[in-house]
Amino acid sequence: MTEPIVHRKLVKFQKVDGKTAEVQAVYEDSLSSGSSVGTVVAFHGSPGSHKDFKFIRQKLDAMGVRFIGINYPGFKQTEGYAGQDHSNEERQSYTNAFLKDMSLSGKVIFLAHSRGCENALMTATTFPATGLVMMNPVGLRLHKSLRPLSRYQRLESVYNMLPKFLGDAMIYKMYHSFGLKVQDGEEAINALRSVIRCGLDKTLPYIQKLQEQDTKNFIIFAGRDIIVEEEIIFESLKEYKDLEHFDYEDYIPSEDFSKILKTFDSGKGASVFVKNNKHYQNKARADLVAEVVRKILDLDTVKKNKL
Repeated sequence: MTEPIVHRKLVKFQKVDGKTAEVQAVYEDSLSSGSSVGTVVAFHGSPGSHKDFKFIRQKLDAMGVRFIGINYPGFKQTEGYAGQDHSNEERQSYTNAFLKDMSLSGKVIFLAHSRGCENALMTATTFPATGLVMMNPVGLRLHKSLRPLSRYQRLESVYNMLPKFLGDAMIYKMYHSFGLKVQDGEEAINALRSVIRCGLDKTLPYIQKLQEQDTKNFIIFAGRDIIVEEEIIFESLKEYKDLEHFDYEDYIPSEDFSKILKTFDSGKGASVFVKNNKHYQNKARADLVAEVVRKILDLDTVKKNKL
C-alpha cells in the first residue's frame, strides 16, 4: 500500500452567515499535474478523511487515474473554523471554492461514502461530471442512526453549554460506544453536527437534475449497515431512473462484474445491494468500484473518439 500524496492550499469561501472563512485545506492529490485517463474526486463521510479511500486509490494508481481526496474542515486533517455550520450549503461553498482552481478538465468522476454522498451529488450537478459513484449513501429520510433527531439536537445543545473539556469527553465516549472511530471529542462533535444537518429529502432536486445529465451513476449499499436501513436506500433508488439493480447475499462473483459493467453501455448505470455486508463498501468492494470507474472513463473516451 503506497502512502497518499498530501498537499495543502488556502481556501477562502463564504459561510451561511455571509462572512468569509479561510482555511488551510489538507487534501490528497495523487497526480497534481493531471491525468489524460481521468480524475476521481472523493468525498468522505462523517467522521472520515481521504484515507477512507486508500483501497480504491491504490487500484486507481495502477490505472493512471488522478485521485483527489477532499477533507472537510473539522475532521483532523483540515482544521475547523469559528462558527462552522456543517450544513450542506456551507459544505458546498467550501467544496466549490476548493475545486475552483484544481484544473478539473477532461473526464471527472465524483465518488463518495456515506455523508459525503450528498455533497458529491450536489457537486455532480454543478461541475461537469462524467460519473457519480456513491457507496452507502444516506437516503432521503431519517435513518436509524439519526432517530429520534431531537435527541441528537439536544445532545448538541448540552455540549454547547458544557465546558469544552467536559463536552469533548462526553461526545467522544458516545461515539466510541457506537463503534465509530474518532480521535477526540472535537472530531466527534463535528461529525454529529454534520450528520444532523444532512439534507435528506432536500437533495431530491439534485437527483432530479442529475437525471437530466449525461452522467453515469453507480450506487452500492449493504443490508448490515449500522447507519442506514436498506429499505431507506431502496426507496431512494426509485428516484434514480434507468439504473439496473443487482442483489447479492455476501459475495459478488468476479464473473458478475462484467454484467454490472455492461449496464453502463446503454443505460445510466447500476445499483448493487449486498445483504450481508456492512457500512464500508469503500473497503469491502474497492475492486468493483475501481472497475466501475475504469468502465465509465473508458466509455467516455470511446464516445469522444466517435464524435
